[in-house]
Order: sequence, then C-alpha cells, then structure tokens
Amino acid sequence: MFDMATASSTARPAAPARAGEFCARRVADANEREGLASSQGSGTFRTMDNWLSFEDGIAAQPQGLADALTAARGWNERHDLAAALGGRSLLLVGIGASYSALASPLYELRRRGVRAARSTGGDLPPAGVLLAENYIGVSQSGRSRETLQTLQQVEAGRRFSLVNAVESPLAEVSDVSLSLGGIADSRMSSVAFSATVLGLGVLADQITDGAPHPGWADLPGQVESLLADPLPALAEFAEQTQGREVFDVVGAAASLTAAEQGALLFREGPFIPSLGTDTRSYLHGPMDCTGRATAHVLVGREREAQLADQLAEKGVPILLVTDRPVTTSTATVVRIPEAPVVQRSILETVVLQRVVTEVSRLRGLDVEQRAFVRQDTKVDSPEEATAPAA
Repeated sequence: MFDMATASSTARPAAPARAGEFCARRVADANEREGLASSQGSGTFRTMDNWLSFEDGIAAQPQGLADALTAARGWNERHDLAAALGGRSLLLVGIGASYSALASPLYELRRRGVRAARSTGGDLPPAGVLLAENYIGVSQSGRSRETLQTLQQVEAGRRFSLVNAVESPLAEVSDVSLSLGGIADSRMSSVAFSATVLGLGVLADQITDGAPHPGWADLPGQVESLLADPLPALAEFAEQTQGREVFDVVGAAASLTAAEQGALLFREGPFIPSLGTDTRSYLHGPMDCTGRATAHVLVGREREAQLADQLAEKGVPILLVTDRPVTTSTATVVRIPEAPVVQRSILETVVLQRVVTEVSRLRGLDVEQRAFVRQDTKVDSPEEATAPAA
C-alpha cells in the first residue's frame, strides 16, 4: 500500500513510448479545425482564448480551487440560496464532464434529505413533464446545447445555473446564475472540472446549512500535497496495465464523480476505451468481461476492496483509491485524506487525472490531440439552442 504521506520521492526514469496502442488514433487536422476556443460559432460568448495543457491544468488546481471557493462564498452574499432552493425538489442538468461533476454532489444532497435527480438534458423529450420544482443547469462554458434547451423549457422563476464562464447563453436565460469567475482550463477539463465540483458542493452546503462547510478551506492545500507526492503506486499500476486495452473505472455511490470522470478522461485523452460506473451496477453483469484485455480502477472503501479481491481471480491489474485503511492483498492502493463526500470526490478525481497522465506517458500517447470536431454541441446564443441541430 502506498500512502500519500509516506511514499518515496525517488523519481522513475521515463519509459520508452509504445506504438500501435489500441484506439490510439491521432487526427491532427481535427485540432486545426477545432481552433483554440473550441467554438463552432463566432458569436458573443466564447469560453477562453487560450487553453492550458492538461498537465498545467492539473498543476493549477490548488490556486483554481482557492479562486473558485472565493467566488462561491460570494454567492450567498448576492442570493439567498437557502430560501430560493431549500425545501424544493431539484433537477441538476449537465452533459459530458458536467454530468460527471453532478454525481457526488447529488449523492450528498440526497443524503441531506433533498429530493434531487440529474439528467444530461439529452434524455428529455421536448416539452416533457416538469420533473422538479427547480432546475439547475451546469455547464463550464454555459454553451452546452442540451443544458440550455432544458432550462428554456422551464418557466421563469425555476431556472438556475452554475457556470465557469462570466457571461454565457445559459447565464442569460437563468433567473439566478452562479459563476466561478472564468477559471482558465485545459481542453480535456482539469482545473475547471474540479472547480465546478467545488461549486456544486458549496451550493449544496448553502442550500442545506446556509454556509459552506469549513473543510473547503483546507482543500486547496490537500490537493497541493497530493500533487506534490510522487505516488509510486501510480507508476506501478501503469506498468501493470501495459497491453491492456480497456479500463473499467468503478466507484462507490459517493465516489461516482471520480469514476465517471476518470473513464471520460481515458476515452477523451489517450483514446482508450473505458467504462465508468457505480459499484452496485458493476456487480450485476458489467464485471463479467474481466480478463486479459482489462485493467481496473476502483474508488471507494471496504466494498471496493472486496471487489478488488474478487476481480483478482482473473489476474488483472487493479488500483484502489481510498481514504480508509482497507484490507486487500490484491490491489495496488493509493490512500487519500479522509474528507466529506464532495471534497473527497475532488481528491479522488485528482488521483484519476494522474493515473490517466501516467498511463498515457508510459504508452507514448499525447492527450492534447483530438479525434473529432464537435458539430452541434455548443451554441453562441439562446436562440441558436432552440433551432433544430444541424
């Protein structure tokens, strides 16, 4: 077991790149066509002019989280969020990474007695039945078509949003829009993703308790320590996964944000097929294809350690990310600090970011490349969102 507080600081020499990795196609012209702002239009609303590299975005998280916390603390000064959202059912709407960001905050809202659900927006019929008293749209750019369309179908007075951008179409149609202040991000989201999860966690605190949990103040420092730790377990696991073509990323219900985002990072960066799911669902069939092509990242506690021992019967590489002193003789273990659910999900996600980086580096894969130009996922105005997709 490797504990972040005690792991060796010995640097490991770079491994040679491997060619011909499964699904590791590279489409350079897609990056040219996509452009720096990853925008399909030339309207008023843009995400940013320059992207960080994924590595720089990971490193920027301590400061980015501190900045996001400052912004989130100011929300209650401008809006009585407990009065506006407390005691009412909520539908949280986000797609892509934003959908992953919703999972652990949603778990925490439910744990505290809030009737809440999440949706991609893409799974809702036009002019369908109202699913909650208030809708909260989450989009880092504020330009996601499906999220914007969903809020536009809800009557005024029920529309709330959380965005990274300072101005956006989603903010424009919202009755109350909460901004993280425009934190610079990487194209494969890193720092702005973690900041979004922080914003959702602080929002949950404000809805249920009227103020942010005091532990948020410690989070930037915890992330900084986690990034400074060499965590040799990650290099060990990455080495074990050489030749494995599929990664299953499985998390306890409270850790589902990290599991889903970890799987998305594997798919979006190094183009490695990956599954992100909760532990209980995984037990009901998806685990059955475990074998010579698979590697496994588990996020959670005692039940995930038990799952590790069961998967080990197939001789597969297993990494367990946990905040508890669990017992397993079969998995490589990374221990993170104990923290409340949403704060812990950010620490878990940071470890997953590093796993993806280490696996990509060992295989010689460039996570900055892109496979496709997104054709109709972003819009530049509320009116564009109501038009049929091209």
